[in-house]
Amino acid sequence: LANGKVFDSSRQRGQPFRTVIGVGRLIKGWDEGIPTMSLGESAILSIQPEYGYGSRGAGASIPPNAELIFEVIIYIYIL
Repeated sequence: LANGKVFDSSRQRGQPFRTVIGVGRLIKGWDEGIPTMSLGESAILSIQPEYGYGSRGAGASIPPNAELIFEVIIYIYIL
Protein backbone atom coordinates (compact mmCIF):
# COMPACT_ATOMS: atom_id res chain seq x y z
CA LEU A 1 0.00 0.00 0.00
CA ALA A 2 1.06 3.62 -0.36
CA ASN A 3 1.55 3.77 3.42
CA GLY A 4 4.24 1.06 3.19
CA LYS A 5 2.12 -1.82 4.53
CA VAL A 6 2.84 -5.08 2.68
CA PHE A 7 -0.38 -6.96 1.94
CA ASP A 8 1.10 -9.67 -0.31
CA SER A 9 4.58 -10.76 -1.34
CA SER A 10 5.50 -13.58 -3.70
CA ARG A 11 9.11 -12.88 -2.72
CA GLN A 12 8.33 -13.73 0.92
CA ARG A 13 6.55 -16.90 -0.23
CA GLY A 14 9.62 -17.85 -2.27
CA GLN A 15 7.53 -18.46 -5.40
CA PRO A 16 6.99 -16.20 -8.40
CA PHE A 17 3.44 -15.01 -9.01
CA ARG A 18 2.12 -16.72 -12.13
CA THR A 19 -0.90 -15.39 -13.94
CA VAL A 20 -2.44 -14.50 -17.27
CA ILE A 21 -2.59 -10.81 -18.15
CA GLY A 22 -5.45 -9.15 -20.00
CA VAL A 23 -8.25 -11.64 -19.38
CA GLY A 24 -9.95 -9.93 -16.44
CA ARG A 25 -8.36 -12.01 -13.65
CA LEU A 26 -6.35 -9.12 -12.24
CA ILE A 27 -6.85 -5.51 -11.33
CA LYS A 28 -6.89 -3.09 -14.26
CA GLY A 29 -3.55 -1.57 -13.21
CA TRP A 30 -1.80 -4.91 -13.73
CA ASP A 31 -3.63 -5.67 -16.97
CA GLU A 32 -2.47 -2.31 -18.35
CA GLY A 33 0.94 -1.95 -16.68
CA ILE A 34 2.56 -5.37 -17.05
CA PRO A 35 2.32 -5.53 -20.89
CA THR A 36 4.41 -2.35 -21.11
CA MET A 37 7.34 -4.14 -19.46
CA SER A 38 10.14 -6.16 -21.06
CA LEU A 39 11.57 -9.51 -20.04
CA GLY A 40 13.97 -9.01 -17.11
CA GLU A 41 12.68 -5.52 -16.38
CA SER A 42 12.00 -4.36 -12.83
CA ALA A 43 9.44 -1.64 -12.15
CA ILE A 44 7.41 -0.02 -9.41
CA LEU A 45 3.72 0.11 -10.35
CA SER A 46 1.81 2.83 -8.52
CA ILE A 47 -1.85 2.01 -9.01
CA GLN A 48 -4.59 4.49 -8.21
CA PRO A 49 -7.85 3.16 -6.69
CA GLU A 50 -9.78 3.29 -9.98
CA TYR A 51 -7.21 0.88 -11.46
CA GLY A 52 -7.07 -1.24 -8.29
CA TYR A 53 -9.87 -2.23 -5.93
CA GLY A 54 -11.68 1.12 -5.93
CA SER A 55 -14.20 2.03 -3.27
CA ARG A 56 -14.83 -1.61 -2.31
CA GLY A 57 -11.26 -2.41 -1.21
CA ALA A 58 -10.30 -6.07 -0.84
CA GLY A 59 -10.97 -7.82 2.44
CA ALA A 60 -9.24 -6.67 5.60
CA SER A 61 -5.87 -6.11 3.89
CA ILE A 62 -6.75 -3.43 1.34
CA PRO A 63 -8.98 -0.58 2.49
CA PRO A 64 -11.39 1.26 0.19
CA ASN A 65 -9.78 3.80 -2.17
CA ALA A 66 -6.26 2.52 -1.48
CA GLU A 67 -3.34 3.44 -3.72
CA LEU A 68 -1.41 0.24 -4.40
CA ILE A 69 2.36 0.02 -4.87
CA PHE A 70 3.85 -3.09 -6.48
CA GLU A 71 7.48 -3.99 -7.13
CA VAL A 72 7.38 -6.15 -10.24
CA ILE A 73 10.09 -8.10 -12.06
CA ILE A 74 9.24 -9.89 -15.31
CA TYR A 75 10.97 -13.28 -15.38
CA ILE A 76 9.18 -14.94 -18.27
CA TYR A 77 6.48 -14.24 -20.82
CA ILE A 78 4.50 -17.07 -22.33
CA LEU A 79 2.46 -15.99 -25.33
